[in-house]
Amino acid sequence: MAEKKEKQVGNAGRRMRWMAAGILAAGIAYSAGWYWLANRVEAETARYIATQRQQGTTIGCADRSVGGYPFRLEVFCTAFDLARPLDGLTVKAGAFRSAAQVYEPRRVYTELDSPVVVESAVAGALRLDWSLARATASLAQPLPERASVAVDDLDVTLDGIGKALAAAHAEAHMRLREGDLDIAWRYEGLVFDERVAGRANLPVLAGDGDVTIEDGAARAASGLRTLRGASGEIRRLALLVTPKQGLLVSGPFSVDEGGLVDATLELVVVDPAGLAQAFRAAFPELAAQIDALAAMSAESGPDGTPEIVLPVSIRDGQAVLGFIPLGRLPALM
Repeated sequence: MAEKKEKQVGNAGRRMRWMAAGILAAGIAYSAGWYWLANRVEAETARYIATQRQQGTTIGCADRSVGGYPFRLEVFCTAFDLARPLDGLTVKAGAFRSAAQVYEPRRVYTELDSPVVVESAVAGALRLDWSLARATASLAQPLPERASVAVDDLDVTLDGIGKALAAAHAEAHMRLREGDLDIAWRYEGLVFDERVAGRANLPVLAGDGDVTIEDGAARAASGLRTLRGASGEIRRLALLVTPKQGLLVSGPFSVDEGGLVDATLELVVVDPAGLAQAFRAAFPELAAQIDALAAMSAESGPDGTPEIVLPVSIRDGQAVLGFIPLGRLPALM
């Protein structure tokens, strides 16, 4: 009986030793795999920077390092900068952090610290400050399947004007869907300095948008930077003063090769009287038109708020509200 117990104890001890050895071997193999992936990330990062340099874009990532062991792969830079001399563009920013889980390496999370100083031949010099800027992307070829970016407490300085534009929050999203490109965005607490807006007393604004560009995936993958020749659907385009006060636009659109827009849209004016009150002080030259809008007969919307629904037609860039000409839209670039 004692001999049997000794054999059982001995067998249990051997199993424990084999288990410990297996765990140790698995840990060594995992660590080796992590460091192999980290080296791949470093090599791919260096290759990407070299490729961009050959294409005319110089990317700087000061004190670049790869870390995150054991469960993440992280790339960290103490400062980030980018330059495209041919386009007259330079960008200088604070620390950059990018991370992905080992088990999901193509799902990338990034953060960028402000301030960000941008100088371009088109827009001049501007500075962006924020409390937090983050982005995520599901990487794929030739375009990410999904991507999002969000910024909190945005403050834009333009031509020395502090808070030329500021927003409490702003975010944008894109996804590929059966060859189409879906784009959505949202912002709140948006304010403009009167020297930038060209007028005083503008209310604090919020808004959102949800737009589909047909065959947008192929257009973006081919490097097109214009909407000329594109068509799609505006599911919602909102400019809001409050959640129950603003303008809503929806409908199909197309842009010809000359940049002229065609669209059949529905314009919803939510709380016309309140909206007129919010914008009357900012647009005194349009007081008569604003008062006429406020006086129009409104019906209760889905939530009981009074609404006016108006048809807007745009043909070859010429916009018409019902039978009332609104003016001509400039050709899109």
